[in-house]
Amino acid sequence: MTGSTIFTIGTALRRAESNHMPVEVLVQGFWLSGLVAGIDGQGLVLSTHTEHSVVRLESITAVRIPEIVPNAPSAESFDLQHAQLTEHGSDDAWAMPGPHS
Repeated sequence: MTGSTIFTIGTALRRAESNHMPVEVLVQGFWLSGLVAGIDGQGLVLSTHTEHSVVRLESITAVRIPEIVPNAPSAESFDLQHAQLTEHGSDDAWAMPGPHS
């Protein structure tokens, strides 16, 4: 296999750590989320505002990394924001906030 790339769970987690991206990892049927605070050949440290989780790498069966970065304007993020606002009954979902909003 010439020119192929093997993308592993460890690779995904290291890239998320380097780019300060939040991740979700599937461990025994439960999704844990947070920022990658540390990773080595044995385990992963996930950090949130309120706690840290230490997970064995061998226990992780899947990793999710968001495609849309918060606070990065794109058509998809605007569509998502609009859907959330209109779901909650806001008639002026697209109104620009005033200087005192």
